[in-house]
Amino acid sequence: MTASAVIVAGGSGTRFGRKKQFLDLGGVPLIRRTVDAFASHDMVDVIIVAVPREDMELTRRVLEGAASPVHIVQGGGTRQESVYNGLLNVEEAGLVLVHDAVRPLVTGDLISRVLGGVGEGDACIPVLAVSSTLKEVREGMVVRTVPRSNLYEVQTPQAFPVLRILEAHTLARRRGILDATDDSAVMELAGGTVRVVEGDPCNIKITIGKDLEIAEAMLTCRTGSV
Repeated sequence: MTASAVIVAGGSGTRFGRKKQFLDLGGVPLIRRTVDAFASHDMVDVIIVAVPREDMELTRRVLEGAASPVHIVQGGGTRQESVYNGLLNVEEAGLVLVHDAVRPLVTGDLISRVLGGVGEGDACIPVLAVSSTLKEVREGMVVRTVPRSNLYEVQTPQAFPVLRILEAHTLARRRGILDATDDSAVMELAGGTVRVVEGDPCNIKITIGKDLEIAEAMLTCRTGSV
């Protein structure tokens, strides 16, 4: 079984002063580390990277020489639209992985587990059980403590049958839903079944500057040097 991968990289860079997908992690741009993780996986045969139009040429240069074929496509105004544009360029009717470019520490083991978890379902996503106490707050005041026993943090990559997730995205667009930040939610809205596998605590999303520092430390632990 092989799969395609759609990697979305549409960050504006407002928090970093430059687009975070091109920031270096251990001397390698985040987007290159992410793509290489998928390109080196023996179940991934083609990668589609969705980026803003103005970043397409830079992305080509950064990803030159990747181990698997990489197709650069124009993203959209939202993450959902970028994923949709990427899905339209998937040619095989098997499974597709959707992943955020700014999760550069994704491992081959996690990719395999997500792909293997789809089974007869419509999706498989990696999750981590919420360990902190959660509070609902309004206007600076605690309203209630939220039970956490059945709550999970969701990660990417998320795996889907290509035709099923494309159908779900098309339906969402028809319904005027254009700003979903999670593809499994798009599948849920279409009535699909979403399975889960254990996520990876090291598979962090680079959102703020501190995240990059944490990722550098994790990379050092993983490789012994940066």
